[in-house]
Amino acid sequence: MNLKERLHAGAAVHIGALAVDTPLDQLEGKIAGQGWDLAFVDLQHAPYTEPQWVALCQRATALGLPLMPRAPHPSAPWLIGRLLDGGAAAVLVPMVEAESVVEAAVENVYYPPVGRRSCGLRYALGWNGSGLTPRGYADWWNANAILALQIETVEGVLNCRRLYRPGVDLILFGSTDLTFSLEAHPEGPFRTVAECHQHVVSQMAGLDVRVCPADLPFGRFAAVAGRAG
Repeated sequence: MNLKERLHAGAAVHIGALAVDTPLDQLEGKIAGQGWDLAFVDLQHAPYTEPQWVALCQRATALGLPLMPRAPHPSAPWLIGRLLDGGAAAVLVPMVEAESVVEAAVENVYYPPVGRRSCGLRYALGWNGSGLTPRGYADWWNANAILALQIETVEGVLNCRRLYRPGVDLILFGSTDLTFSLEAHPEGPFRTVAECHQHVVSQMAGLDVRVCPADLPFGRFAAVAGRAG
């Protein structure tokens, strides 16, 4: 059972966090004994170069740790393919509020016929040495890739049910920005981040998507909560 299947089956999954500028010669020491299934890398709030990102992906993959970058912005979906072409196994899209953002994310994560991602495989996860044809690789990728959405605003919470699409695997939260959003909506239906979490969990019940009703702070790891519903 691959990681995507484990997410949908409700199995416990541990998500760690790495800095994009983690020295490659220190990477093994940072992940040893952590038991991480996936590591989050914040590319939204940290400067990075594409060669630096590819090198981190290659080193982490060699150590058996797949990476999930947070994309720089929800309105630049074309960047998702670039991050995945560098060797990531997953992607986290921040500040998701609108269905159009999710549709664009699905298109840029998955190859046809699921999405519309362009094929560029030189650094792609699992391509080198696979012996697959490009079509075979695309099918493998579509069965293994993980798309996560991050809800960080009251608007995203209220619209959460309509954000689900086949191909969305995981819902995460950003509690700091969600707190800011709550403060900006004092007359809204929610008073606390916990109320927002509970609303999303209840709205996603019965859908084939995992919800983690906890924050994913940089530098820590968390066990993903059980599947909604």
